[in-house]
Amino acid sequence: MRKIIFLLLACLCTLTAGAQSADERVGALLNSADWFALEREYPALKDSVQTPFLCVMAEALAAVYFGRDDEAVVMIDSLVRNYQDDIGFDNTMNMVLVQAQTEARRQRYARAAEIVGNFVNQVKAQTDQVDLSQPEAALRMYGIRSKLPPSTLERPARDVAVSAEFRKIDLTALGDTAVRGFTLCIPASVNGRPYQAVLDTGCPTTFCSLDFARKAGARLQPDTIDVNGAGKTHGFFGVIDSICVGGMTFRNAEVICVDDEIVMDSLLQGDFVIGLDFMRHCGEVQVYPKEGRVVFPYKPTPLPETGRNIYLTESNGLRIEAYVGGERLRMMFDTGNSTTTFSGSYYARHKQDVDNTGTRITRLSGGIGKVGMKTIIELPPLTIATGGTSVRLGRACVDSESNQTLAPDDGNAGLDVIRACRKATLNLKDLFLKLEE
Repeated sequence: MRKIIFLLLACLCTLTAGAQSADERVGALLNSADWFALEREYPALKDSVQTPFLCVMAEALAAVYFGRDDEAVVMIDSLVRNYQDDIGFDNTMNMVLVQAQTEARRQRYARAAEIVGNFVNQVKAQTDQVDLSQPEAALRMYGIRSKLPPSTLERPARDVAVSAEFRKIDLTALGDTAVRGFTLCIPASVNGRPYQAVLDTGCPTTFCSLDFARKAGARLQPDTIDVNGAGKTHGFFGVIDSICVGGMTFRNAEVICVDDEIVMDSLLQGDFVIGLDFMRHCGEVQVYPKEGRVVFPYKPTPLPETGRNIYLTESNGLRIEAYVGGERLRMMFDTGNSTTTFSGSYYARHKQDVDNTGTRITRLSGGIGKVGMKTIIELPPLTIATGGTSVRLGRACVDSESNQTLAPDDGNAGLDVIRACRKATLNLKDLFLKLEE
């Protein structure tokens, strides 16, 4: 999804100074995609905003990123219907795609295809001078996924607990002996057969190799798809009839399968990946690293006084609000990544300090679609804080190069953030991560 760009200055130039303050602040939050600050500040700014479409856009996007899907769809309908001239064609197209993605992340693929298809047809009826490659690619993807049955979760009316193992990442078979950290694995059965699954918040759906999918009896769609990770590779959508975790059964689990010779990712330590869609169906996941268990509570934990520190992207990914050295950061939250890694944009802001205190090392690196030797900068121990709790990390890294899996965020908060604490509660209803030492 391209970054949404809002051109607001022309709309603001005629406003009074007082009105400009509220409008400009909301515009700045939208331009910077600072959804955490927008969610906190907008209620106090709302009544002072003088530009009508700003209110609709702010409310629509806050609803998208904080899980209020029904509200988001209605507000985007209003924005596109009433304010196309104000926001322009590119923003209209992007908002249509966001609306479709919001429907898709709750598996309403036929509706997502209808939204995008109607937009494409309307534009083509008016002009042939517009690049529609992005919505047409989305339309094809939703068409493939609309053939999949919706996933459901069956669970008992009690907490479900399973054993958890933090497996040390071992790449000696690939000729690399560097210390890499750990992967979180839990026992799970697929169509009645026992396996070890990686619990990965950075993966939108169940994920596995093509060989595993065939062995486990997944039903694959015939159409190939592009799968993006560290690079790009080809894969397939499919369905696994049942995945059982403890006393819960995840039926019609949507799965993405790839046919890489080397899957340089979590799959090196587990048989397959359980992704965020399963965890969202559960509502909450509690990890007890020192006790070696994971609990899926029946009754969710109340929202802490510190409020939300996570939002959900339109494409079903997590972003966390964290602080390092007093600086507020937005990072991908990815338990499939063993080590917290800061991005090139973070490096650009802290280049002198990182170069002075860090150590450059070259190691085997990569992920889905791309594997190779890469130079990164290892940092000395640092403290990262989120939700009012600080965690000491023994090591973290900086990837100073352009990296599509980290940009445009400040980096990737990995499993080490959880492993360093006594208990971690990830609530996907109220959207918060609570760490307890």
